[in-house]
Amino acid sequence: MRIINYLFTTTFWVTSTQLFAQDKQNEIIAVWDTGERKVEIHKVGERYIGNPVNPEGERNPEIEVLNLEYKEGKWAGKIYSKKRGRLLDVECQIEGDKLLLEVTARFISLDLEWTRVD
Repeated sequence: MRIINYLFTTTFWVTSTQLFAQDKQNEIIAVWDTGERKVEIHKVGERYIGNPVNPEGERNPEIEVLNLEYKEGKWAGKIYSKKRGRLLDVECQIEGDKLLLEVTARFISLDLEWTRVD
């Protein structure tokens, strides 16, 4: 009986841990205000894609400004820099209703903060 309790407890713990991790990585799915425009982040397969949102609230799937993957408790990937006209490395974390982005271009990094809209 002790073995059955142990197996049940272990299975429950592993399953609940995986469900919590899934919720954590999907919390980035939202509309974010960048200060200049709004970006909707949604999941496509295992990637998190960010597209700009027009004033009517519709996502523009033709333009991809973010392409992220969830690894080791944070999102990492590429962000499009309109100013530089190219893709840069980015790492993101969520704190409350803020999305904190660390953008890196070679040896220079810039911290950005986006606010959750929905």
